[in-house]
Parts: sequence; structure tokens; C-alpha cells
Amino acid sequence: MADLRRKVSYLSGMAERYDLADQGRQGKILAEMVQVLRELSLDVEEVQANQLELEEYVEEIDSDLMTLEEDVYVGTSEDEDDDDDDDLRFEEDDNEGYIELECPVCLQDSLYNEALFDEEGIQLSCPHCGNIVFDSDEDCIVTDDQADEDGFDEEYL
Repeated sequence: MADLRRKVSYLSGMAERYDLADQGRQGKILAEMVQVLRELSLDVEEVQANQLELEEYVEEIDSDLMTLEEDVYVGTSEDEDDDDDDDLRFEEDDNEGYIELECPVCLQDSLYNEALFDEEGIQLSCPHCGNIVFDSDEDCIVTDDQADEDGFDEEYL
């Protein structure tokens, strides 16, 4: 980035030294091009600074999400026979206080904290496909028939 700024500054200095703006149409065009390059280099620096800020913010969100996943979902993905690292595995001994639901779309079983079913305004979705499996406003578990009636189909996945 510093190299770009240095090169644009060098061009700008040369344009001023040779009075390009005073040397006819071509000189005016070149002087304007140097000005555009100067503005672009400043914009690129600003974009780079914003990108670094966004990267730090996304890393914080990722860390927070990982903590939330650890609190909500129980288990690890240490199953050697399965290549899918995103798939959470649950141990039978740790299921106390959790409710196991099967997603009507992908047919995968997932465990959900039992306390979540008592909260209002919450929708629980399948961690595998994103389909809503419980809606507290309707106080029901979404079944395959309800998913079809409500318009939850594979085109939204």
C-alpha cells in the first residue's frame, strides 16, 4: 500500500514540475488522471482499513458463535468413521435436560436445551439444514406436514 502511495506521489510531483495542466489538452487529461489516481489511492487505503476492522469484528462474532454453540449443542465431532466435521455427535449419558428432535426435511436428529422450549418468541432450527423444527409462538413442533403447509420446502434451503 505504501508503494502505491509513493508511486502516485511521484507521478503527481512530476505532473506539477512539468506543468502538465498548462500544456494543452493532453496535459490537462494527464493532470486529471494523476488527480484521479491520487483519490483512488486514498480510497484504497480507506477500504483496506475498513477490511481489517471487519476481519476483527467477524473473528469476534465467530468466537461468540462458537461459545453459543457449545452452550446450546452438546457433543463433539470426534467420530472417526464419518468425514462430516460439521455434524455434532451426542453422547447418550449427556442427554439429560435436552430434547431430541428429528428434522422433517433432512431427517437428522439434534438435541436442544429443554429450557429453550419454555421461552416465548423463539424458533429452533435444524443445525444441519436450517429448517425450523420448533416455533414457540405456535407452541408446536413443526412436522413434515406443517412444513409443507407453511411453505417450508426445499427451495428455501
